[in-house]
Amino acid sequence: MSDEVLDCLVIGGGPAGLVAGVYLARFRRRLRLVDAGDCRLATIPRSHNVPGYPDGVAGAELLRLLRDQAARYQVPVEDGRVDRLGGEDGDFEAHCGDRVLRARKVLLATGARDVVPEVPGIEAGLAAGNVRYCPVCDGFETQGQRVAVLGRREHGLREALFLAGFDNQVTWLSLGTQHDVPPQELAQLRERSVLVADGQPLHIRCLPGEGVEVEMVDGRQLGFDVLYPALGLKHACELATRLGAQAGHDGQLVVDQRLQTTVPGLYVAGDVAAGLNQISVAWGHAAIAATAIHNALPLVAPRARRP
Repeated sequence: MSDEVLDCLVIGGGPAGLVAGVYLARFRRRLRLVDAGDCRLATIPRSHNVPGYPDGVAGAELLRLLRDQAARYQVPVEDGRVDRLGGEDGDFEAHCGDRVLRARKVLLATGARDVVPEVPGIEAGLAAGNVRYCPVCDGFETQGQRVAVLGRREHGLREALFLAGFDNQVTWLSLGTQHDVPPQELAQLRERSVLVADGQPLHIRCLPGEGVEVEMVDGRQLGFDVLYPALGLKHACELATRLGAQAGHDGQLVVDQRLQTTVPGLYVAGDVAAGLNQISVAWGHAAIAATAIHNALPLVAPRARRP
């Protein structure tokens, strides 16, 4: 066990964690950032709604720039995974392999992962832009295309309606759940000219640069320009909930206006916090949470002046 007690331990090295690290370093706080290396940002081919990038930016490039900025302020970044979090406000203990890190406050920025369909070609389609996960991020770029939404019940229906708002020809691949949706909601599909394929897909083939081919169990062959899996997200909230933090039904953690969870001293930022899953939101969370942590800690001791 290290004898050093950090002001704050940041868990997660994505947009929220890195921005929080920069804020805390600029507040001259003793911190450490532990990164498991599985940031969802790295999988985004290009995003066009990130402030300050009018021509868009690749996720891997944005992550590199954020890491460079953190390095400029000497944010200590450590590769590893926190397996368990214990303790209480003022004295948390994070178990990272055979090491234990102690910190007065913890900021959790562990994010979320998309539920990926178990079909061949998904990763290649994602890299080529034929498979996308966030219509809020890139629905604008799909205008006038043939779009498929693969999702169950109300979640799939809502995403299909959302993408129809970009003048797309949308088909909802409902995975056999169309009849679980109230009639009044199905009526909205007809109003937006959304088609419904209510059988089970037998095979989905992503053709990078060409589109997506879906073969249904009844033999139909459906072709699309873009496929949106809408199977939900898995929020990485376990470290917090095992400590007693309250989470919603979707796994996002309940927080107050300063992004503190129901466990005193444990803060969160980014997708794992209740709210919209967006890069710009993660940055805002990080700024609020890091500033709240700084203000909740004892004043920083002044450095000795040079003669």
